[in-house]
Amino acid sequence: MSAIHHDAGRTKERPGRIRLGVDFGVTATVIAVSENGAMPTTIAFPGVSREFPAPSKEAPVHIIPSVIEYHQGRQLRLGNEVLASGTPDSPATARWFRRYLCGRSPVLIPAGDGHLVRYEVATADFLLPLLVRALQVYPEAELVFSVPPDTPGEYEDLLRRIAASAGARSTSTIREPAAALAGYGCLPGDDEPVLMVTFSEAELEVSVLAGPPHDGGGQRILAQAQGSCSCSAVDGWIARDLLHAFRLMESDPRAIRLMPQIRTLAALLREHAPGLPVQEIRLCDPLSKKTFSAVFTPDDLHRILEEHDTANCIHDCLDRALSAIRIHGAVPGDIRHVILLGEGCAIPRVQEIIRARFPGARQYDDHVVDAVARGAACHETKGYQQDRITRSYALRYWNESSREHQYRYLVHGGTPYPSAGQVARVVISAAYDGQTHLGIPLYEVGSEENGVDIEFVTDHGGGVRLAGPGKDADSKKQAVFVNERSPTLLVATPPARKDEPRFECTFTIDEGRNLCLSARDLITGKLVKLNVPVYRMN
Repeated sequence: MSAIHHDAGRTKERPGRIRLGVDFGVTATVIAVSENGAMPTTIAFPGVSREFPAPSKEAPVHIIPSVIEYHQGRQLRLGNEVLASGTPDSPATARWFRRYLCGRSPVLIPAGDGHLVRYEVATADFLLPLLVRALQVYPEAELVFSVPPDTPGEYEDLLRRIAASAGARSTSTIREPAAALAGYGCLPGDDEPVLMVTFSEAELEVSVLAGPPHDGGGQRILAQAQGSCSCSAVDGWIARDLLHAFRLMESDPRAIRLMPQIRTLAALLREHAPGLPVQEIRLCDPLSKKTFSAVFTPDDLHRILEEHDTANCIHDCLDRALSAIRIHGAVPGDIRHVILLGEGCAIPRVQEIIRARFPGARQYDDHVVDAVARGAACHETKGYQQDRITRSYALRYWNESSREHQYRYLVHGGTPYPSAGQVARVVISAAYDGQTHLGIPLYEVGSEENGVDIEFVTDHGGGVRLAGPGKDADSKKQAVFVNERSPTLLVATPPARKDEPRFECTFTIDEGRNLCLSARDLITGKLVKLNVPVYRMN
C-alpha cells in the first residue's frame, strides 16, 4: 500500500505508466493509484485521511472527508484533521464544495475573522495540497478525475487548473458511472440497464443507466430517484440512541457539549459495528468531568435501522426509479447488474434489502467507497476520446407534412474539439404570437460520423421545424433528450410573432467538450448569448 507522508521530500522515479484516479466527492474524496496496469490501491494521507473498513482480506480503503477549516482567510485543517479537532460544524468550516460548484452557487464561505472565499477557491484549497503530496511520490503520474454527469463546463476546467498548479503533466476525465463500472469490473451489454444505488453521507439516490460502458463518456441516465435516507441521518439516529443509553436529554448542556464527539463516534460505529461484535463507548464531559458509558453492537445498528423504517425508504426509492424506466422500453426484470456506492451501502442490512429485491442480479458491493477512484485510476485514455466528440447531437423539429418529430444534426460523432469556428447555424422563430421564451431542445442521436449540415430550424411547441434546406437525420435512431433538466432559453423582448425569424444562433465546441451557443436577436440586433455552454457532450 502506498502512503503519503507530511515530510515527503524526495520523489520516486518509477518506470512504466502510473495513473492517479481522483474521486472528488460531495462528502468524501478518494485518490487511488495504479502502477503499470496493476490493481489500484487507495493512497493514505496521514492525519488527513482515515481508514474505511474493507471486506476481509482486502487492503484498507483510505478516504478523505471533503471538508476544510479556515482561520483568518487561510486554510487551517483538511479532511480528518477537521473531524478530529471537533470543528466540522464551525462557521469557518466549508463542505459540499462539489454540490455548490455544480449548481453554480454564488454563495461565499465564511473563512474566519470576516474573510469570505468562493467555492472555487475552497475547492482549490482542499484539492491542491492533496495532489501536490501525491505527485511528490508519483511525479510521472497521469491524473484522471471522475466527474458527475451533466456538470457545467467550468467545473471540469477548474479541476484541470488545479491539477496544472499541482504540477500534473497529464490530466483527463471520466464520467462517474463509467468509472464505477470499471472500478468493479462490471461489463454490461451496450444497451443493458444497470441499477446504481448511492447511499452516501448526503443522500440516497437510485439511478438506472444504459449505454456503452466502455467508452469513458459515461452511460445515459434512464431514470433517477432520491430518498429521504442518508448516512448523516443514520448517524443522527445512532447519536440519539447513545444519548438515551447515557441517560441524557438532547437539551442537557452536557449532551450539547458532547454532541460533536458523539456525531463523529456515531459515524465510526456505523462503519465498524458490522465487523466488531461489541464496542464499549466511554465519553467524558470536559466541564463536569462525568464519564458516560454504553455498549454498542451490530444488533443495535440493525434495531435502529428498523425503527426508522430504512427498508421502506430504500424500497420506495427503488420503486420510483424502476417505474420511470418503463417509458424507455425497459423493465425491472432486465436488470442483471446492481452497483452499490457510498458508505451506507457498506451496512450489511442495506445490502440484504437490495439483494432480496434483485435475487437474479449480480450485486457489486465490495468497493462501495473506492470503486469510482479505482475505475478512474485504471481508465485507459485514448487519443480520440481526448480530442473528438464520440456521439452525435441534434435539434428536434416537427415535420408538418409527415406529422412526426425528426432530427437535425448540430454535431456528428468524430467531430474534433475545440472547434476552429462555428459547427452549426440555425434561426429560431416563434411557434405562436406573443411567445417570449424559445428553447434549444438538444438530443443525443448516436455516434455516426456521416451526417448533414443544418442551416435553419424553427421552434414549434417544444420541437424544432425545418425552415431551410437540409437532409433529414435518421429519425429511426434512438434519441435522448439530454438538456431537459437544464434547458437553454432565449427570451424575446418584445414578444415574438409566429413564424417571424427571431434569433440567429451559432454553435461552437470549447475545449471542455461543451456545445456553446451565441445568439443574436434579429429584431433588436442585440447579442443575447455569447458562448454560453448548452451541454457537455460525450
